Amino acid sequence: MEYRVRIQFASAVVVCAIVVIALGVAASVVTSTYIAADAYTGRSEFDHRQTQSITVKGSTRRRVRSDRAVWSIVVRGEGESLVAAFEVLDSGVERVREFLTKNGFPSNQVGLGAISTTTRFARDEKGNRTDEVTGYALQRKFGVTTADVNLVAKAAGRVTQLIKEGVFVISQSPKYTYTKLAPLKIDLMAAASSDARSRAEKIALSTQCNLGELREARMGVLQITAPHSTEVSSYGMYDTYTIEKDVRAVVTATFGIEAQ
Repeated sequence: MEYRVRIQFASAVVVCAIVVIALGVAASVVTSTYIAADAYTGRSEFDHRQTQSITVKGSTRRRVRSDRAVWSIVVRGEGESLVAAFEVLDSGVERVREFLTKNGFPSNQVGLGAISTTTRFARDEKGNRTDEVTGYALQRKFGVTTADVNLVAKAAGRVTQLIKEGVFVISQSPKYTYTKLAPLKIDLMAAASSDARSRAEKIALSTQCNLGELREARMGVLQITAPHSTEVSSYGMYDTYTIEKDVRAVVTATFGIEAQ
Protein backbone atom coordinates (compact mmCIF):
# COMPACT_ATOMS: atom_id res chain seq x y z
CA MET A 1 0.00 0.00 0.00
CA GLU A 2 2.81 2.36 0.83
CA TYR A 3 4.44 1.52 -2.45
CA ARG A 4 1.39 2.48 -4.42
CA VAL A 5 1.11 5.78 -2.65
CA ARG A 6 4.67 6.61 -3.61
CA ILE A 7 3.96 5.72 -7.18
CA GLN A 8 0.92 7.94 -7.29
CA PHE A 9 2.83 10.79 -5.68
CA ALA A 10 5.56 10.46 -8.17
CA SER A 11 3.00 10.49 -10.94
CA ALA A 12 1.46 13.62 -9.50
CA VAL A 13 4.85 15.24 -9.44
CA VAL A 14 5.41 14.36 -13.09
CA VAL A 15 1.98 15.69 -14.02
CA CYS A 16 2.67 18.91 -12.13
CA ALA A 17 6.01 19.26 -13.87
CA ILE A 18 4.40 18.79 -17.24
CA VAL A 19 1.78 21.39 -16.40
CA VAL A 20 4.45 23.84 -15.25
CA ILE A 21 6.49 23.28 -18.43
CA ALA A 22 3.38 23.73 -20.57
CA LEU A 23 2.50 26.95 -18.79
CA GLY A 24 6.06 28.14 -19.21
CA VAL A 25 6.03 27.41 -22.91
CA ALA A 26 2.68 29.15 -23.27
CA ALA A 27 3.95 32.17 -21.37
CA SER A 28 7.10 32.19 -23.51
CA VAL A 29 5.02 32.10 -26.67
CA VAL A 30 2.83 34.93 -25.41
CA THR A 31 5.88 36.96 -24.40
CA SER A 32 7.61 36.33 -27.75
CA THR A 33 4.44 37.26 -29.58
CA TYR A 34 4.21 40.48 -27.59
CA ILE A 35 7.85 41.35 -28.25
CA ALA A 36 7.48 40.59 -31.95
CA ALA A 37 4.31 42.63 -32.18
CA ASP A 38 5.96 45.50 -30.33
CA ALA A 39 8.98 45.35 -32.62
CA TYR A 40 6.75 45.25 -35.69
CA THR A 41 4.79 48.23 -34.41
CA GLY A 42 8.00 50.14 -33.76
CA ARG A 43 9.34 49.35 -37.20
CA SER A 44 6.03 50.29 -38.78
CA GLU A 45 6.11 53.65 -37.01
CA PHE A 46 9.72 54.16 -38.12
CA ASP A 47 8.89 53.31 -41.73
CA HIS A 48 5.87 55.60 -41.50
CA ARG A 49 8.03 58.46 -40.30
CA GLN A 50 10.50 57.75 -43.07
CA THR A 51 7.82 58.00 -45.75
CA GLN A 52 6.38 61.30 -44.53
CA SER A 53 7.69 64.02 -46.85
CA ILE A 54 6.75 67.15 -48.69
CA THR A 55 7.91 68.22 -52.17
CA VAL A 56 7.97 71.87 -53.15
CA LYS A 57 9.43 74.07 -55.88
CA GLY A 58 11.64 77.04 -55.11
CA SER A 59 12.70 79.64 -57.64
CA THR A 60 14.95 82.64 -57.99
CA ARG A 61 15.60 85.24 -60.67
CA ARG A 62 18.79 87.16 -61.33
CA ARG A 63 19.36 90.08 -63.72
CA VAL A 64 22.62 89.85 -65.65
CA ARG A 65 24.28 91.92 -68.32
CA SER A 66 25.73 90.30 -71.43
CA ASP A 67 29.50 90.37 -71.58
CA ARG A 68 30.02 89.16 -75.15
CA ALA A 69 28.59 90.18 -78.51
CA VAL A 70 28.84 88.35 -81.83
CA TRP A 71 27.84 90.36 -84.88
CA SER A 72 27.78 89.40 -88.56
CA ILE A 73 27.79 91.82 -91.50
CA VAL A 74 27.22 90.57 -95.04
CA VAL A 75 28.60 92.52 -98.03
CA ARG A 76 27.45 91.71 -101.56
CA GLY A 77 28.62 92.62 -105.04
CA GLU A 78 26.85 91.87 -108.33
CA GLY A 79 27.94 92.18 -111.95
CA GLU A 80 27.55 90.70 -115.40
CA SER A 81 31.03 89.19 -115.13
CA LEU A 82 33.01 87.77 -112.22
CA VAL A 83 35.49 90.63 -112.47
CA ALA A 84 32.77 93.28 -112.33
CA ALA A 85 31.06 91.55 -109.38
CA PHE A 86 34.36 91.24 -107.53
CA GLU A 87 35.19 94.93 -107.99
CA VAL A 88 31.83 95.91 -106.46
CA LEU A 89 32.28 93.43 -103.62
CA ASP A 90 35.86 94.47 -102.89
CA SER A 91 34.90 98.14 -102.76
CA GLY A 92 32.10 97.37 -100.32
CA VAL A 93 34.35 95.21 -98.12
CA GLU A 94 36.92 97.99 -97.82
CA ARG A 95 34.23 100.50 -96.98
CA VAL A 96 32.83 98.28 -94.21
CA ARG A 97 36.32 97.64 -92.87
CA GLU A 98 36.88 101.42 -92.64
CA PHE A 99 33.54 101.79 -90.89
CA LEU A 100 34.44 99.21 -88.23
CA THR A 101 37.85 100.75 -87.60
CA LYS A 102 36.38 104.22 -87.33
CA ASN A 103 33.80 102.97 -84.82
CA GLY A 104 36.38 101.53 -82.46
CA PHE A 105 36.73 97.86 -83.42
CA PRO A 106 40.37 96.70 -83.41
CA SER A 107 41.49 94.25 -86.09
CA ASN A 108 41.76 91.34 -83.63
CA GLN A 109 38.00 91.54 -83.03
CA VAL A 110 37.10 91.44 -86.72
CA GLY A 111 37.21 88.41 -88.97
CA LEU A 112 36.49 88.17 -92.70
CA GLY A 113 35.15 85.03 -94.31
CA ALA A 114 35.72 83.54 -97.76
CA ILE A 115 33.91 84.75 -100.87
CA SER A 116 30.83 82.78 -101.89
CA THR A 117 29.73 82.90 -105.53
CA THR A 118 26.28 82.55 -107.06
CA THR A 119 25.89 82.27 -110.84
CA ARG A 120 22.71 83.71 -112.32
CA PHE A 121 21.10 82.05 -115.35
CA ALA A 122 18.51 83.31 -117.80
CA ARG A 123 15.05 81.70 -117.91
CA ASP A 124 12.90 80.91 -120.93
CA GLU A 125 9.31 81.98 -121.53
CA LYS A 126 8.09 79.11 -119.37
CA GLY A 127 10.24 80.11 -116.44
CA ASN A 128 12.70 77.27 -116.81
CA ARG A 129 16.38 77.93 -116.24
CA THR A 130 18.62 77.93 -119.29
CA ASP A 131 22.38 77.61 -119.63
CA GLU A 132 22.79 81.28 -120.48
CA VAL A 133 24.73 83.12 -117.77
CA THR A 134 23.38 86.59 -117.02
CA GLY A 135 25.62 87.59 -114.15
CA TYR A 136 27.27 86.78 -110.84
CA ALA A 137 26.60 87.63 -107.20
CA LEU A 138 29.45 87.50 -104.72
CA GLN A 139 29.31 87.97 -100.96
CA ARG A 140 31.63 87.98 -97.93
CA LYS A 141 30.79 88.01 -94.26
CA PHE A 142 32.44 90.01 -91.50
CA GLY A 143 32.37 88.45 -88.06
CA VAL A 144 32.80 90.75 -85.04
CA THR A 145 33.34 89.31 -81.55
CA THR A 146 33.85 91.66 -78.62
CA ALA A 147 33.13 92.20 -74.95
CA ASP A 148 32.04 95.78 -75.67
CA VAL A 149 28.35 95.06 -76.16
CA ASN A 150 27.40 98.73 -76.17
CA LEU A 151 29.77 99.43 -79.04
CA VAL A 152 28.15 96.70 -81.11
CA ALA A 153 24.65 97.90 -80.30
CA LYS A 154 25.48 101.40 -81.56
CA ALA A 155 27.38 100.32 -84.68
CA ALA A 156 24.75 97.79 -85.73
CA GLY A 157 22.22 100.57 -86.04
CA ARG A 158 24.47 102.71 -88.23
CA VAL A 159 26.24 100.37 -90.63
CA THR A 160 23.30 100.19 -93.03
CA GLN A 161 23.78 103.89 -93.71
CA LEU A 162 26.51 102.69 -96.08
CA ILE A 163 23.74 101.69 -98.45
CA LYS A 164 23.43 105.38 -99.29
CA GLU A 165 27.00 105.17 -100.61
CA GLY A 166 26.12 102.26 -102.89
CA VAL A 167 27.39 99.53 -100.59
CA PHE A 168 25.16 96.45 -100.59
CA VAL A 169 25.44 95.62 -96.89
CA ILE A 170 23.24 93.52 -94.63
CA SER A 171 23.59 93.88 -90.86
CA GLN A 172 22.45 90.75 -89.02
CA SER A 173 21.11 91.03 -85.49
CA PRO A 174 23.94 90.90 -82.93
CA LYS A 175 23.84 87.99 -80.48
CA TYR A 176 24.51 88.93 -76.87
CA THR A 177 25.56 86.22 -74.41
CA TYR A 178 26.66 85.92 -70.79
CA THR A 179 29.82 83.86 -70.31
CA LYS A 180 29.73 83.35 -66.50
CA LEU A 181 26.72 81.04 -66.33
CA ALA A 182 28.61 78.14 -64.67
CA PRO A 183 29.38 79.91 -61.35
CA LEU A 184 26.05 81.76 -61.52
CA LYS A 185 24.19 78.44 -61.74
CA ILE A 186 25.64 77.36 -58.38
CA ASP A 187 24.51 80.60 -56.73
CA LEU A 188 21.06 80.28 -58.28
CA MET A 189 20.65 76.71 -57.06
CA ALA A 190 21.50 77.77 -53.50
CA ALA A 191 19.04 80.67 -53.63
CA ALA A 192 16.27 78.54 -55.17
CA SER A 193 16.83 75.79 -52.57
CA SER A 194 16.55 78.37 -49.79
CA ASP A 195 13.29 79.57 -51.32
CA ALA A 196 12.02 75.99 -51.49
CA ARG A 197 12.81 75.45 -47.81
CA SER A 198 11.03 78.66 -46.86
CA ARG A 199 7.93 77.53 -48.75
CA ALA A 200 8.09 74.06 -47.19
CA GLU A 201 8.38 75.52 -43.67
CA LYS A 202 5.24 77.61 -44.18
CA ILE A 203 3.31 74.60 -45.48
CA ALA A 204 4.53 72.37 -42.62
CA LEU A 205 3.61 75.01 -40.05
CA SER A 206 0.11 75.34 -41.45
CA THR A 207 -0.38 71.56 -41.09
CA GLN A 208 1.14 71.41 -37.58
CA CYS A 209 4.22 69.50 -38.68
CA ASN A 210 7.93 69.98 -38.18
CA LEU A 211 10.12 70.23 -41.25
CA GLY A 212 12.91 67.65 -41.31
CA GLU A 213 16.03 67.10 -43.36
CA LEU A 214 16.43 67.74 -47.08
CA ARG A 215 16.13 64.39 -48.84
CA GLU A 216 16.43 65.37 -52.48
CA ALA A 217 16.99 68.48 -54.60
CA ARG A 218 16.79 68.65 -58.40
CA MET A 219 17.50 71.76 -60.45
CA GLY A 220 15.60 72.35 -63.66
CA VAL A 221 16.92 73.96 -66.83
CA LEU A 222 17.78 77.65 -66.78
CA GLN A 223 15.40 80.09 -68.42
CA ILE A 224 17.42 83.01 -69.81
CA THR A 225 14.99 85.55 -71.16
CA ALA A 226 14.54 89.22 -71.90
CA PRO A 227 13.85 91.28 -68.75
CA HIS A 228 10.39 90.69 -67.22
CA SER A 229 9.58 87.95 -69.71
CA THR A 230 7.37 85.05 -68.59
CA GLU A 231 8.40 82.70 -71.39
CA VAL A 232 9.57 79.21 -70.40
CA SER A 233 10.53 76.06 -72.24
CA SER A 234 11.03 72.47 -71.12
CA TYR A 235 14.41 72.55 -72.85
CA GLY A 236 15.35 75.93 -71.38
CA MET A 237 15.45 79.31 -73.11
CA TYR A 238 18.41 81.47 -74.05
CA ASP A 239 17.60 84.95 -75.30
CA THR A 240 20.45 86.40 -77.37
CA TYR A 241 18.75 89.56 -78.61
CA THR A 242 18.86 91.68 -75.47
CA ILE A 243 21.90 92.90 -73.56
CA GLU A 244 20.13 92.77 -70.20
CA LYS A 245 18.74 89.34 -69.35
CA ASP A 246 16.83 87.62 -66.58
CA VAL A 247 18.14 84.23 -65.52
CA ARG A 248 15.54 82.14 -63.69
CA ALA A 249 16.22 78.86 -61.90
CA VAL A 250 13.79 76.40 -60.30
CA VAL A 251 14.68 73.73 -57.75
CA THR A 252 12.37 70.86 -56.80
CA ALA A 253 13.15 69.85 -53.20
CA THR A 254 11.83 67.06 -50.99
CA PHE A 255 11.93 67.40 -47.19
CA GLY A 256 11.01 64.99 -44.41
CA ILE A 257 8.19 66.07 -42.08
CA GLU A 258 7.07 64.91 -38.62
CA ALA A 259 3.94 65.62 -36.63
CA GLN A 260 4.36 68.05 -33.75
